[in-house]
Amino acid sequence: MATQLIRGGSILLALAFVGLTLISYPSINDLAFRVAMLIIVATSWNIMANAGLVSLGHSAFWGVGAYVGLLTANTGMPLGVSITFGFLAGGLLGILLAIATARLRGFFFAICTLGLSEGLRVVALMLPNITGGAVGLFLAQEARPPLKLIFLLGSIGAILAVAIAIVLSRLPFHYACRAMRNQERAAQMLGVDPRIYRARVMALAGALAGAAGSLNAMYGGYIDPSIAFTLRVTIESQIAPILGGLYTIAGPVLGSGVIVLLAEWTRLAFGANEGLSQLIFGGILVFAILFMPLGIVGVWTKARARRRRDSSMVRGGDPPDAKPRRAGA
Repeated sequence: MATQLIRGGSILLALAFVGLTLISYPSINDLAFRVAMLIIVATSWNIMANAGLVSLGHSAFWGVGAYVGLLTANTGMPLGVSITFGFLAGGLLGILLAIATARLRGFFFAICTLGLSEGLRVVALMLPNITGGAVGLFLAQEARPPLKLIFLLGSIGAILAVAIAIVLSRLPFHYACRAMRNQERAAQMLGVDPRIYRARVMALAGALAGAAGSLNAMYGGYIDPSIAFTLRVTIESQIAPILGGLYTIAGPVLGSGVIVLLAEWTRLAFGANEGLSQLIFGGILVFAILFMPLGIVGVWTKARARRRRDSSMVRGGDPPDAKPRRAGA
């Protein structure tokens, strides 16, 4: 019964999220779009983390997708085609990174992803004929899509990203990734080829982040190296799953909503002093992570288990997690 209620509530929430795009309130539309973009990127980061691949340079996929999306849109390509190219560019970058880092694990892999993002930022600065260099790249006026269409695609993209995560969680692919995260050598003994799974995971994660970067660039209509490969994307894509609940499906969604709403609240409350608003925002996040190591999902799961145990004890039975009694005990 509880599972059915959760599923029904999730469907209603998804429909309401899509319905927000039909409301002509710029502030609400902008807020919902930011949440949608962060959900996509945070979900893609969480997919990699579930396989033991901690990325410190997720903005590399985001930035490549943004540049490819704008470049293809300026050639007259439709919006859907431009986003598809951004999706493919992010996926291709993920595959190339998986091949280049096939022998790297842990911190070494994480540092390599960070170096990739910074390296791509320098490359974008050194190719002004293609990327516009430090001046940046503008979206042609005739190529600008309607804002409502961008908002709609953003919300649908977030729902699709979560749906992909749900499907993956029910496939053997998910358990192979968990085995790699826990002990890669043991996973190899069970027939899991880490090279193949790493390439698949990073291709999917890179493609999702690339599509989000492409759509975000269409919304802003401008991109430059400091925006495309900003550290902010990487940090928020990590904090959202950690705050919501690492390795869970709902974690990136809950974390993204909390982060965007919290950032907006601190901006409105302390907008006159930007440094103070950022300090409070960061302090609240640190406090939440320190005292909620399992995230929002973990707190809710523990509270639910505690209620079940208490209700079982009130009825006079054993707690759900109690060990079975031995005969004659």
